[in-house]
Amino acid sequence: MEAKIKKLHDHFIICGFGKVGKAIADTLATQGTSFIVIDRSPECAEKARDSGYLVIQEDAATDDDVLRSAGIARARALITALGDDADNTYTTLAARQLNPELPIIARASNTEARKKLVLAGANKVVSPDMIGGHRMAMLALRPEAVEFVETVILGAKQELLVEEVEVGEKSSLIGSSVKQIQEQFPGVVILALKNEDATLVTSPKPNAIIRKGGSLVAFGTAEQLNSIEGCCQQRDTTAKPLKAFATR
Repeated sequence: MEAKIKKLHDHFIICGFGKVGKAIADTLATQGTSFIVIDRSPECAEKARDSGYLVIQEDAATDDDVLRSAGIARARALITALGDDADNTYTTLAARQLNPELPIIARASNTEARKKLVLAGANKVVSPDMIGGHRMAMLALRPEAVEFVETVILGAKQELLVEEVEVGEKSSLIGSSVKQIQEQFPGVVILALKNEDATLVTSPKPNAIIRKGGSLVAFGTAEQLNSIEGCCQQRDTTAKPLKAFATR
């Protein structure tokens, strides 16, 4: 177990393996993403092991060494989904101190906890109860619209995702148009473009050009988004040039 953990790089750290933590782990597992679970509860740790996940049975909220042993310096992000707001706050504080650049997503039970987690250093704060309540209200108010969205995103053979992808300096997509990208990656839909100055352009025109230093918001399967992300990060000198796109 220790040898496997030491080999982890660009992985996720999940603190807490209750109902929410398990749902997070299962989702990451379906995406083929590497991660490690931290939970002090013997019962929760055993459930995580039974699921085939890497586990550290310790308390991440009170011991910085636990986060270090989970490879926080090499991690892609940390998700703290513990059942207690104070524990999530302490974990966030510790993680932010150990890795100032690490993206941290924290669970909160109410608005006050949300404020404290943001102050502690969380980049994003999610309240499962609030999200569940909002979804139930929308199902009551606009059931057809909600069911349509769920059918499109979750009802397909493959789960569809929305992801923002940064365009690196060596990206092979620099100078390409939205239409060219969608032709190169069939099934991908470019929902928006973000310029280098953080200006967001929604529903970009087909002839809109991808610029260096910006990003694009794409809709598609995990496999499609991984492919487009690879092209955004580096230039592929072996790839065939995209067909020219003439605007009328």
